[in-house]
Amino acid sequence: MFSLHWILRRSTLIYRHVSTIDPRTRRKQVLRQKILDVSREILLSQGFAALTMRRVAEAIDYSPAAIYLHFQSREQIAQELCFGGLRRLYERLQSVTAKDPATRLCGYANAYLEYSQSDPETYRLIFMADSQLTKAVFTHRDSGGGEAALRLIVTAFTELHSGSKKTCGKPSELAELFWASLHGLASLRIACSQALTGDEFRLAQLITEKITGTASQQRR
Repeated sequence: MFSLHWILRRSTLIYRHVSTIDPRTRRKQVLRQKILDVSREILLSQGFAALTMRRVAEAIDYSPAAIYLHFQSREQIAQELCFGGLRRLYERLQSVTAKDPATRLCGYANAYLEYSQSDPETYRLIFMADSQLTKAVFTHRDSGGGEAALRLIVTAFTELHSGSKKTCGKPSELAELFWASLHGLASLRIACSQALTGDEFRLAQLITEKITGTASQQRR
């Protein structure tokens, strides 16, 4: 049973732990976060082309040299923003908890499109702004959000495959096909919404039904 004494004691311990952080380290952490926050604002308002080290330095009233102490280039800043975006995408997918794998995949499809529409500039930065940046993000050892998101999808297809006598492809291949299809819908909505004459969420459900084979089962 929890007691007020225990809570107060634990709060004191936490406070003491936080308070032991070296002031210089804390200032570095604050500045690093300020650089990322300002860079994100520039990205959202003006796009990737407008993100420069000098512009970031001017926005936070620091010298460019101070920025280089934390990030070697605008590409490195962009990578850090991409990692954050992939973590948020993973969190969206992780919130889908349906036991049935086909139902879960439908939820993943909705969550994926909802994320791309809630943060279109970060999505564009991750997947559409620059091919070299995208490659760097997905081959970097810290790109855990993207790998974790793909694992969720692969797991759902593995469960679907093991529960069905019909073989429709390897779970890893189906997961990549699923992701590629959702990316196509998301990128079209962001870059050229006129190309989509239908609702992308409805199209995503149709794609999911086709890939999982649930459409044919429902017609029986």
